[in-house]
Amino acid sequence: MNNIPNMPRPGLDFSQTEPIKCEECDSEVFQAAFILRKVSALVSPTGKETVAPMQLFACIKCGHVNKDMLPIE
Repeated sequence: MNNIPNMPRPGLDFSQTEPIKCEECDSEVFQAAFILRKVSALVSPTGKETVAPMQLFACIKCGHVNKDMLPIE
């Protein structure tokens, strides 16, 4: 079984897909990155201040994060 997330499924015709490009430099290569959000003890489920990591993808060439790859606020 394939354990790599977000890989195309068997039977998917790659030629029918559309590349995602960096809005700044047009690169098509991205790497996983994280933004960190501080969670107040008042809203944390544990009652203690904590940090919430949120994964996104940043351009490997220039580091830019496309708007549609940012989490919804």
